Amino acid sequence: MRTHAIKRHSLLMLATVAALAASAASAQVPSKVQSRHDAVEKADVAAQDARQARDSAASAQAAATAAAQTRQQGAISERGAIAAQATAQQAQRAAEDARQASQQAKRASEDARSAQAAATAGSNPTGAAIEARAALSEARTANAIAADAGSVARAAAAATAEANQLPDRVIAPPSDGRSVDFAALDANGDGVISREESRAHGALSANFLAVDLDADGRISASEIAAWRR
Repeated sequence: MRTHAIKRHSLLMLATVAALAASAASAQVPSKVQSRHDAVEKADVAAQDARQARDSAASAQAAATAAAQTRQQGAISERGAIAAQATAQQAQRAAEDARQASQQAKRASEDARSAQAAATAGSNPTGAAIEARAALSEARTANAIAADAGSVARAAAAATAEANQLPDRVIAPPSDGRSVDFAALDANGDGVISREESRAHGALSANFLAVDLDADGRISASEIAAWRR
């Protein structure tokens, strides 16, 4: 009797394991379907990011070209010519950064498409979906870099036009003893004063290009100190 009981128990255990295995196998079906869908979705978004990065690169290059043409028109002062050259070079560097980021986004998009194809036709759609997700993350990062570089290039092109009109004479800071409240002007608290933020201070705004000694489009506390000396 005891032997029969052990056999029945063993058979019951085997049946339970088989049932669990069958349940797990059936549960993998929707998981594979979802993985394929996920890979397709990620590839589509990566392609969109690549297109946006390409547009940003084109915009940056157009700005760099415009900056170069503006500089060639000539500045009204030697100081303006120096500033215009610096900002035009900055625009060109930004355009190159945008171009490289666009290429990176394109490669990432192609990787996502390859992962999509593997997820659709392969035996491991879950792994392919993970690869597609990683490619999308890379495409998004590259797109953000390209967009930022495009903004820098356009700002540099605008600064080149302003530099051409920069006079030799520098307007002195306020003579009534008022200091530049750096913290107040730095509205977003990033440690520098942008062109837009400088507009709250008339003299600083008028001298922005002259005060911005390294021509990076931002004024630091040390540059303010040098200007007031």
